[in-house]
Amino acid sequence: MKNIVLAIAAMSCAAAQTPANLGLFEGAGDVGSPAHKGSVVYDTAKKEYRITGGGNNMWAKRDDFFFVWKKVEGDVAITANVKIVSGGAPHRKAGLVVRQDLEPGGVYGDAVVHGSGLTGLQWREKSDDITRTIHFPIEGPTRIRFERRRNNLIMFAGKEGTPFAEIGSTELAPFSPAYVGLAVCAHDDKAETVAVFSDVTVEQLAPTAKKP
Repeated sequence: MKNIVLAIAAMSCAAAQTPANLGLFEGAGDVGSPAHKGSVVYDTAKKEYRITGGGNNMWAKRDDFFFVWKKVEGDVAITANVKIVSGGAPHRKAGLVVRQDLEPGGVYGDAVVHGSGLTGLQWREKSDDITRTIHFPIEGPTRIRFERRRNNLIMFAGKEGTPFAEIGSTELAPFSPAYVGLAVCAHDDKAETVAVFSDVTVEQLAPTAKKP
């Protein structure tokens, strides 16, 4: 009987993360090797993602976090209301990510909000290289938009129900396809962080015209 119960529980966990239950996205799982494995629950009625993530950090030369993603070609924008709903380390993070691959040292860019309210744009230019960061004087925005237009990463932020403001950008060599999605990191490998993402959109953008 115990084995049957365990099998049913395992099937339930797997079903919670199948593509049919991920709304806009096609895959979900840990990047790196967090001690606490992450998970996602998608509420089809609310169109809301409740994501639990572990991991030591999304920074430096290695990332450990939970990622809900889809593969896209070309320019793209992802937008969401983002709210961290659990306590933990001040630099626990939730945000929007564009990655070249799912390796822990992969090339990427992200727009994140920390548990402390700090807002940042992060990117890694080469595999297994350092992460570069720009922090912005915007405390705890509740709605974020992240665009990848050729070699430009652009972050927009604002409060729910108010217009976006472009707050910063950087350059990153283009790559395609890209893994685009939602990320949560506990910034403490002994802990878990829970964040809720709502009103999520993923938009394919028209190609940016090349300058003559």
